[in-house]
Amino acid sequence: MGRTLSVHTLLEKEYPTYFFSEEWKQTLGNPEKNFKMLIWGASGSGKTSFSIKLCKYLAMNFGKVYYNSKEQGEGKSLQDVGKFYDLQDCPAGSFMIGDRDTFPEMVEKLKKNRAKFVVIDSAQYINLTTEQYKLLIAKFPAKAFIIISWEGAGGAPKGEHVKAIRYMVDIKIYVSNGVAKADSRFGPTQPHTIFKKQSTQPTQLQLL
Repeated sequence: MGRTLSVHTLLEKEYPTYFFSEEWKQTLGNPEKNFKMLIWGASGSGKTSFSIKLCKYLAMNFGKVYYNSKEQGEGKSLQDVGKFYDLQDCPAGSFMIGDRDTFPEMVEKLKKNRAKFVVIDSAQYINLTTEQYKLLIAKFPAKAFIIISWEGAGGAPKGEHVKAIRYMVDIKIYVSNGVAKADSRFGPTQPHTIFKKQSTQPTQLQLL
C-alpha cells in the first residue's frame, strides 16, 4: 500500500547513494544504491563490453555483482571479455556469472545470495516482461538492476515490454559505435568512450 509523507520529510530524508569516481560520475552521476538501469544498442555496438567494464568497477568498489548471462552463457567469448578487462583483479566471489539462468532460477538465486547488483543479459533472451520487472524491484528493493537489451527500430530498445521498462528505470544508456550515451536522474551525462575509433575496424572482442 502506498503512503503519504510531507514535503519536509522528503527534503530532510537521506537516501543511500553510491559516490562514483570521476570517470563514472561524469556519465552516471551518483546514483541511489537501488538504481535501475537499461543499456541497449545494436549487435556489435559495445554494450556488453560497457556492462562488463561497469560491473568490474562496481564489484571492486561497492559489492557483489550477479551477472545473468542468459544470452551468451559460459564460454570462450565471455571468457575473452573477462580477460580483456582483467576481471581476475576482482575480489574472490565478488563477480558471479549466472550461466543462462531462467527467470525463476534467477529469482531463487537472488533470495539466497548477497548480490548488490543484478545484471540481466539480455531482456529479450529471458523474455522479460514489465510485470516481471516490477516483481523484481518489489521483491528485492535494496538491489540495483542493470538490464541489457537489443536495439529495435529507430534506435529504441527492442520489444514493447522493454520500451515500457525504459520509462521506469533511473538511468538509460544507449550504446553506439563504442560510445555510451546516458540519460540519468542522478547527475551529469557525458558520453563514455568504451573503445576509440581507429582507421581499421575494432576487434571482435571490442564489438561485443
